[in-house]
Amino acid sequence: MKLGVIGLGLIGGSIAQAFSNAGWDVWAWDVDQTLKEACEQAAMHFGPWQDWLDEVDQIVIAAPLATVGEWIVRLVNEASQSLVIVDVSSVKMPLVPYYRHVFSPSCLVSLHPMAGKEVRGFAHRDGNLFRGRPCLVVPWNNAEPRAELIDSWMQILGTTPVTVPLEWHDPLMSMVSHVPYLISASVLALTEKVPDLWPHWPYVAGTGFMDVTRIGASDVDLWQDILNANRQNVQDTFARYTALINEWNDHIQQGLWPQALRDAASVRQLVERVRTLSSSERTDIPHGTDTLP
Repeated sequence: MKLGVIGLGLIGGSIAQAFSNAGWDVWAWDVDQTLKEACEQAAMHFGPWQDWLDEVDQIVIAAPLATVGEWIVRLVNEASQSLVIVDVSSVKMPLVPYYRHVFSPSCLVSLHPMAGKEVRGFAHRDGNLFRGRPCLVVPWNNAEPRAELIDSWMQILGTTPVTVPLEWHDPLMSMVSHVPYLISASVLALTEKVPDLWPHWPYVAGTGFMDVTRIGASDVDLWQDILNANRQNVQDTFARYTALINEWNDHIQQGLWPQALRDAASVRQLVERVRTLSSSERTDIPHGTDTLP
């Protein structure tokens, strides 16, 4: 089997490495032509996408989010009708108008592997990056996901599939990914707001500080694209967060302990319980539910 990869950043590179490790023939293209040697050293082919487009069975778009829609249209115009395009973008709704360019809904599979690092680039790729993590399967246009393809991807990446309705994906990401990035980055920014402590805090920062701020140190250009693409949902979720912080501040000024802080541990336990379920126990997110599985 042959996989094409457009975009060799951390995600595209890690997907390419996982499929290469599984014995697939991987062909790749990236705007950074200096990656040719690194690809060849990793037993992958690198070259103009037009040269190998007709040779691959599937092609994954792991390019910068702002360019994904253009790539979908370009590939549809150039490829055969049998080619399956896999989109792994972290925001989905802005891409739906581009999805409609494909020959049929079954020709495009929308996935979102829920893993990453605070660093980017092909040099940091990891074929095991996604192992043990959820991979969101996002049906669109009422099309059933291609079961064999989904099973193959989950096995190769080592992920657990979780089906998420299209209209829920971006609001959920604002809560579990995009606003947490802002919160993490705000803790780093806070250090500059206390100038008297500025020379000293790096020497005393422990694991708690490092854990909380890891994602906040991620590539700002990457996050700017993501936040812009999901702006309204991020604004709505961030507004709820700031209202919560203001409420906590009022309580603390009165010498009270916010109940939400007491409840935090039980929320964390719920998340950990769901994450440790096996794939056979995992419940997909249904339409119209107000409760977690």
